[in-house]
Amino acid sequence: MSSLRHFVMKAEARRLYRDLLRALRGSDAATAAGVRAHARELYALHASETDLEQIRILLVDGRHSLDELKSSLGTVRGRARRRSFGGAV
Repeated sequence: MSSLRHFVMKAEARRLYRDLLRALRGSDAATAAGVRAHARELYALHASETDLEQIRILLVDGRHSLDELKSSLGTVRGRARRRSFGGAV
């Protein structure tokens, strides 16, 4: 049973990484490169983790961090759009 849970959590980790890459679309190249590099480092650091509870915690923390990133990128993108249309910031 635990191998099935590991499989599911591994799939969730891949989904989280793909969601991160999607969230970075449209952001400036330097920011995107830095965030991608940091995410790769974290994934490599925890790749050998086998404790299911710790993996779950890492995934929840990663999802929370992604939500915060999306929020801050959305704010920055919104400001850039307002400027491009002549609106005040």
